Formats: sequence, structure tokens, C-alpha cells
Amino acid sequence: MSTVKLKNPGIVAVDLDGTLLKSDHTLSQRTIETLRVLEDQGSRVVISTGRSYEGMKHFKDQIGLKNPVICYNGAMIADGSTDSILHHWLLPADITRAAHQFAREMGFHFQVFQDGELYFEARGEEAEYYEASTGLKGHLTSFDDWENLEVTKALMILSPSREPKIYHELSAAESFFKVIYGVRLYCALSKPFYLEFINGKGSKGHALHQVGTDLHVPRESIVAFGDGFNDLEMLDYAGMSVAMSNAPEGVKERCTHETSLSNDEDGVADFIETYFLQENCRVLP
Repeated sequence: MSTVKLKNPGIVAVDLDGTLLKSDHTLSQRTIETLRVLEDQGSRVVISTGRSYEGMKHFKDQIGLKNPVICYNGAMIADGSTDSILHHWLLPADITRAAHQFAREMGFHFQVFQDGELYFEARGEEAEYYEASTGLKGHLTSFDDWENLEVTKALMILSPSREPKIYHELSAAESFFKVIYGVRLYCALSKPFYLEFINGKGSKGHALHQVGTDLHVPRESIVAFGDGFNDLEMLDYAGMSVAMSNAPEGVKERCTHETSLSNDEDGVADFIETYFLQENCRVLP
């Protein structure tokens, strides 16, 4: 890759976990300052995450962003200034019910988000890992008692500590549900042990298109950073797509660029400083 400075993009869309955040789920000061400088130059930084709005708001506020936020893998777009919902695509109740029944039969942990709250039927390793990594607190419930299973997002989660860390069951479940529900469902692995389900009209790519339309920014002026397979639609849509150095090859091969450094080494900040910031605005590590 050349180090020639590129024109300031209209939107810079950034995934959180594995991309903007370090492995300990924190933002470095270098990353915060770099994104602030980028915004001062006229770009709009848009966080695009599988997390709920409540689970990512802390990071948005740390940076000081007021732009729209893509959350729940694209099932919702929120106003980063007022915290109000701009767009919301709910997962149909029959799909949620089928996913819950499948998870129960397979012994998978299953959880959903409804009205901004996290719910699950058992508190085990998977639930505790999710709560610790997102800072959210879930509620115990019985989904059999729910009359309305129209939710923002559903997840199947397997043990993050098991060895070897290979989760063929979730890949098989992903293929199974895609065949059955087609365009009514969007599902993807956001981590090797997370399988996420949202409305088929949602994905990070669809949501990024919507944000670009709302802000009158063409896709040619959009840059996206990501590391996971749930980022692919967003990376495909952006005019410039940047895979993290820590991303799997299946993600890297779909992107136009790759960071030199990983998420633990401020890879996003380093790329932005190299390609987008003016010479006198570089933020030192």
C-alpha cells in the first residue's frame, strides 16, 4: 500500500470489538484523540457494532461522538446526539421462537434483546462472559411465557473457554437457518462462539447505506473498518474497506486495504493517521 494521503472521507464506519477496542474491551487514548482530530477535519465517525446501544454508549461518549450509531449488527440505528431511535427492524417472532427451540434442543445458550434489555433463561458461563464483555446485566426469564417474541436481536452462544476453540455447530446452525428463512433473516457469526439473528432487512451494510442516505454521503466517500464476518456487508458497501491485521483471511480477502497493526496496537488509529490526517495532526502513541 502507498502512504500517499487520501481524501478525507465523508463517513468513517468503525466496528468496536476486535477493531476499535483492545482485547480488554477498552479504548486507548491515542484512538480517542485520533478520531476526534478526524472529526475536526470534517469526517463523520460512525460506530457500527453488534452491541446494543446501551452496551456501546460509553465508548461513543468517551470519543465525544454525536453521529448516528449502528447497533445490534444493523438492526437499529440510533441518534448519537439524542439517544432516540432513527430506524429499527425487528426479528419476526416465528424466527425467534424457532431459534429458541433449536438452541434448547442443542443445549446452546440463547438470549435476546427486547426494548433495550437483555434476557436469557439460565445464568452460566456464556451469560456471564457476555455481561462482563459488554457491561450489561441480563434478566432471567422463561421465553415459553412470552406472548411477544418479536425482538431486536437473538443470539446463540457456546462456551468461550472450551478447547479446542472450534465451533462447527454454530456454522452448521447458521447455514440451516439461512436456508429455511432466506431473506427474512440475517444471521452471522460475530465471534466464533456467537451466532446472531436479526431481521433480514438488517445488516451493517444495509444500515450503513441508510446512514449514508440520511447524511447525504455517497458510498464512494465512505470508509469502513472491521475484523469479523458480520462486518462483511458493511465492508462490501463502503468505497474503501479496511480489514484489521487480526481479522481472518476470509475477511481480509474481501477488503481493499488492511491495517499494519492489530486492534491491540491501535491499528485503526495508525491507519487513519497515515492515510487521512494532515501532517501536523498526527497523534503520537
